[in-house]
Amino acid sequence: MKRTGLQVRQILTVLLVNIVLSACAPQSSAPTVDVVSTVAAQLVADILTQTAGAATATPSLPTETPTPAFTDTPTPTFPPSQINPPRLIAQTGCWTGPGDTYTLISNIELNAKGRKNVIILGIGSVPGWVVIRNPYFNNPCWVPLTAMEIDPNMDMTQFPVMTPGP
Repeated sequence: MKRTGLQVRQILTVLLVNIVLSACAPQSSAPTVDVVSTVAAQLVADILTQTAGAATATPSLPTETPTPAFTDTPTPTFPPSQINPPRLIAQTGCWTGPGDTYTLISNIELNAKGRKNVIILGIGSVPGWVVIRNPYFNNPCWVPLTAMEIDPNMDMTQFPVMTPGP
């Protein structure tokens, strides 16, 4: 039988009170048996030597999955036959704002062909920077335009101008 921490403390308290009271009681010549203390001591010994039962799986309650903030920016789609997807052509950092004065989220590695396709989310308010969806963490981050190859047929005016956060 499992006992809670409160039950164990209550049993130990009863045992301690009985020991103190029996020590303070007047001593008689005839030996007496302290039944309450004996039972309490046996109970404590049983509790301390019991092994815990195997934990049973408790089903977890369903939780609502939060929607990432970047999903409110629509991602433009292009016919693959007409426009090449934007891609990184140089390894670069991906920051929370334009440059290394902002927090570095990750470094983006190129594939074996020396490129990495990315999704543009917006044009940076600082010239020479583009906001993309980080390919590793799926959050917005800033990369330099010099590290990118963008199809000249892509209409860049369709993207919002984005400013860095604090």
